[in-house]
Amino acid sequence: MFKSLYSGVSGLGANLTNLDVIGNNIANSNTVGFKSGRVTFNEMLTQTIKSASRPVGGGLGGTNPQQVGLGTQVASIDTNFNQGNFQTTGKKTDLAIQGPGFFILSDGASNVYTRAGIFGLDSENTLVNPSTGLKVQGVMANTQGEIGTGPMTDIVIDPGLVVPAQPSSTLQLMGNLDSSSDAKSTIMESPAFLAAAAGTDLLTQMSGNTQGQLGLNAGDEIVVNGRDGTGTALTSQTFTVGAETTYDDLVNWLNTTLPAEGHAMTFALGSNGDLQATNNTGDVVEGFSLSVNANFEFNSNFTFPSSLANGDTQMSSELRAFATEDDLLSEVYDSDGTALGIDWAGSPVLNLGGSIGGEDVASVSYAVDQATTTLGNIMQEMQYALGINATPVSMNDSGQIVVTGEVGSTAAIGKIDISEEGVNNTELVSAFGFMQTQQAKDQNTFSVSTTTFDSLGTEHTIRFSFEKVAGENEWIWESTMEGGETILQGGSGRLRFNEEGSITNFSFDDESGSLIFQPQAAGVEGAAPVELAIDYGEIGALTGLTQFEGAGNLQSLADGYGTGTLVDFNIDQSGVITGIFSNDTMQNIARIGMATFSNSDGLMREANNTYRRSGNSGQAIETFAGTGNGVTLVPGALETSNVDLAKEFTNLVVAQRAFQANSRVITTADQVMQELVNLVR
Repeated sequence: MFKSLYSGVSGLGANLTNLDVIGNNIANSNTVGFKSGRVTFNEMLTQTIKSASRPVGGGLGGTNPQQVGLGTQVASIDTNFNQGNFQTTGKKTDLAIQGPGFFILSDGASNVYTRAGIFGLDSENTLVNPSTGLKVQGVMANTQGEIGTGPMTDIVIDPGLVVPAQPSSTLQLMGNLDSSSDAKSTIMESPAFLAAAAGTDLLTQMSGNTQGQLGLNAGDEIVVNGRDGTGTALTSQTFTVGAETTYDDLVNWLNTTLPAEGHAMTFALGSNGDLQATNNTGDVVEGFSLSVNANFEFNSNFTFPSSLANGDTQMSSELRAFATEDDLLSEVYDSDGTALGIDWAGSPVLNLGGSIGGEDVASVSYAVDQATTTLGNIMQEMQYALGINATPVSMNDSGQIVVTGEVGSTAAIGKIDISEEGVNNTELVSAFGFMQTQQAKDQNTFSVSTTTFDSLGTEHTIRFSFEKVAGENEWIWESTMEGGETILQGGSGRLRFNEEGSITNFSFDDESGSLIFQPQAAGVEGAAPVELAIDYGEIGALTGLTQFEGAGNLQSLADGYGTGTLVDFNIDQSGVITGIFSNDTMQNIARIGMATFSNSDGLMREANNTYRRSGNSGQAIETFAGTGNGVTLVPGALETSNVDLAKEFTNLVVAQRAFQANSRVITTADQVMQELVNLVR
C-alpha cells in the first residue's frame, strides 16, 4: 500500500521534470541557435516478494519471481543537436553554422561554445557577442594576409589597418593596331579616254563610235551575215571571242574563212579603227554585216551598206579602244567616243589647276599643238600644276589618267580643273572630270596610358605610342612618362606581326628586355627604380597585341598598388574575414575558429545559449569551417531554434496526463488507507 504512494510520488516528480524541459523548449522556440531538450525515464529498484525457482526433475516445474516496482526516476535529459533552419538577416557579422560545430567564445579566462552566431564589433573593434561581451576566437593573419594554424586568439578588425604598397612589376599591352594606319595620298581617276582602235586591241575592251563599249565578253559568237548574187550565205561559221582575242584576230579570221568558202572578200583595218570590207567576188553581196546575239552596241557599229557591189570597199563605224599616254590629244575621245572639242584652228591653250589641302592652286596655262601634244604631255603639266613629286601621273590599262597626290591630309587633292582658255568647252571639261577613289589621310598613331606604382605607393603614368612603318607589318613603339620621372632603359622598340595579324616579335632598341624608370628626379632620395616586364601576348597567338584592319582599341594594365586603408570587410563560408582596402585590394585579416566534440551530448548548458566542456564531452577539437569536416558558415544569416512546437505541445499533453494519473494513484492509496483505519472503529 505504501509502495503505491511512493510510486505515485516518484511519477509526479519525474513528470514535473519533463514538464520543466518541455516548458523550456517552448520558451526558447525563438531563441537563436537554441537546441531543444528531452527527458527519458527509468524504473526504480523493485522489491522481490518471491524469488524464482527452477524445475525439479520428475517433480514440479519452475516458478517465476514475484516483484513490485518502487516507481520511476529521470534517466537522462538530452540535447537535440539537429540542424536548425536559417533566417536571413543581411548583417555581415551574423553567421549560421551548417553542420556540426560551435563558435568559440572567451571571457579571457575560459572558453564557452555556442551555435548562436550573433556577433558585432565592440569599442575596441573586437568581434564579440554583443549581449554578453564574450569574444569570438580565431586566428589572426600576418602582415602579408597569410593565415596560419597558431593558437586561437581574440579577433580584432582594426579600422586603421594598412596594406603596404606593392610596386608594379608587369605591364600588359593588349588590343588591336589598325593595319591600315599608313599615311595615304589622294588618288583621283579620270573617265576613260579612247583612241582609234588598232589591231592589237582586245575586242572585249573596244568601244564603238558613239554607243560606248561594244560589250563583248569571252564566249560571245560573232555571226557573218550576207549572201552572194546566187542567194548563198557567205558562211555558216561563227567567230568565238576569247579573253585575249584582238581586233587583228577577227580580221585574219574573216580573210581566211570567207575565201575558203568561195567568197573572195578581203578585210583590213582603217586608220580610224574602222573595219574595211572589199568585195572581189565578181557579184553583188547583199546585207553584209557582223552581229552578236542581243548586243545592240556591237551590231550597230558593224553594219555596212545593204548592197556591196563587186570591187567596192565599204567601212564600218570608227571603232575605239583605250587610249595610251602616247596618243595625240587631237586624236583622243572621251569615254562615249566623242571628240574633246578643242578648237585646233586657232592656238588653243589649256588651263590646268585644282585645289590642294583645301586651297586653290595657281592655274597653269599650257599651249597645245594638234600635231605634237600627247596625253602624256598633259599628264606632265598636271603633275607640275598640282605640285606632285612622289608619284608621277600615270595612265592605267583602262585608259584612265590616275593622279596620286602627296601623302597626308594637308596635301589632299580636292579637285582637278582642266579647261580651254577663252572657250566654253564642255566636252573637254567632262572628259577630264576626275573622281576621287582614295581619300588622303595622315599617319595614324595609337597610344595608351596606364598607371603604375613605385615602392612607396606613388602613382606614375606611362604612355605608350605606336606608329606604323609604311608598307610593312612593323610598328615603332615609344614610352614616355607624364611626370618628372626618368626612363633609365627599355623606353622604345619595335614589334612585328605576321600576315594573320598575330605578333611575331617585340624588341627593345637597347636590347634591355624590360622597361626601368626612376620614380623621382636624379639625386633625390625616394622610391626604388621600377622595373616592368612588358606582356605583349603570346608569340603567334591573338592573346595580346594584334594587327587587323579596323579601329584601334588599345588597353594596358599594370599590376601593383599603392598604400591602402581598410574601408570594409566581409566573411566567407569558411570563416575567413577579408578586408577591403581603399586601393582596391583585398587581404585576409583573420579566420573564425570552430570547435567540435567527440560527444556533443555531453556538453553542459550554461546561460546565454552557451555550452561548456564536461568530462563526458571530450576535449574541444579546434578547427575551421570549410576544411573537409562538414562544417560551413552562412554569412548574413542566423540559425533558428530547432524546437518543433507541434511535437512539444503533444509531449506537453502526454506529460500532463501522466502527472494526473500519478496523482490519481496517490488519491486511491490514501482512500484505501482510510478504509483500513476505519476497520478499528
